[in-house]
Amino acid sequence: MSTRIANLGRLRFEMFGTLALLIGLATLAFAALTRFVNPLAAVALAVAFNFLMWLTSPSLIELMYRARELKPSEAPWLHEALERISAESGVRKPKLVLVPLNVPNAFAYGTPISGYRVAVTEGLLSTLSPEEVEAVLAHEVGHVAHGDMQVMMLASTLPAIFYHIGRSLYYSSYLGDRDDRGQLVLAGGLAIALATVLWLVSLRLSRLREYYADAHAATVIPGGARRLQHALVKIAARSNPSLGIRAAQARPLFISDPMLPPVDPAELRRALMEKKLTVSERILGIFSTHPNIVDRLRALEDIARQLGQ
Repeated sequence: MSTRIANLGRLRFEMFGTLALLIGLATLAFAALTRFVNPLAAVALAVAFNFLMWLTSPSLIELMYRARELKPSEAPWLHEALERISAESGVRKPKLVLVPLNVPNAFAYGTPISGYRVAVTEGLLSTLSPEEVEAVLAHEVGHVAHGDMQVMMLASTLPAIFYHIGRSLYYSSYLGDRDDRGQLVLAGGLAIALATVLWLVSLRLSRLREYYADAHAATVIPGGARRLQHALVKIAARSNPSLGIRAAQARPLFISDPMLPPVDPAELRRALMEKKLTVSERILGIFSTHPNIVDRLRALEDIARQLGQ
C-alpha cells in the first residue's frame, strides 16, 4: 500500500494498540480470576464455539443468503476487476458470489481452509456504476489482504471467554460456601463487566479495520477514494433513507419518492460531509462495527487529497 498516505501509519498504530489493549486486559483478568475459578473450561468452551462458527460460517452465510458463485461468463467485467484488484493487493483472487437481495451491499468472508469469497448483492450491481462497484470490491479485498476475518475471530473470542467465566462464577456461588458466595458473585459480575469492555474494544477494532480497508481501496485502484465515497453515499441513500441531515438536504435521500429528482452523489456527499454528528450519534457509533458514514467520507477525503485525486 502506498506510503504517501500520512495517516496510514497512525491507523496501523491504533489498530495494533487496540488489539494489544484487548489482549493485555484479557491477560490481566485471567491472572486475577484464577484465584476464584479455573478458567480452562470457559476458555475451551468459548474457543471451541467461536472456532466452529468461524469454520462453518461460509456454508451458513451462503445458506442464509441463498448466495451462489457468479460465473465469469455471467459478469466478465466483474471477474476481471476482481482479478486485477487481487493481483494489486498481493492476494489470490477470492471467489465471486452473488446474493439475490435488492439492498446494495457487499462483504468478504471465508477461511484459509475453505477459501475466501467476496459477495455482492443484485442491488449493488444495479445501484452503482462499474467504477464504484470496483471500489467496493477493492474495499472487500482489503479485508482479505489484511486477514480481518482471523483478527476479528480472535477479538470476538476474548469477550466470550470472560462472559462464560462470569456466568460460571455466578452460578457456582449457589454451590459454594456461604462465606465465599459474596466474593464469587462479585468476581462473576466483574468478569461480565470486563467482557462488556472487551466487546466495546473489539467493536472499535472492527471500525479501525473498516477505515484500513477504505484506505486499501483508495490506493489499489485509480481514483479509489473518490469512487468509494460515491459508492458509500449511494449505498447509504438506498439502505437508510434517514441519515439525520438537515431537512432540506434529507429529501434527496428518500429515493422511493417519485416526486424527487435523481440523487446527485456529489451534492449528497457534500451534505453529509458538512453534517455535524450529534452526541447520540457518537454514542451509538461506539456500539457499531462500522464507522459512521460521515467519518468515513471525511477520512476518504483526506486520503484523496494526499493522493491528488
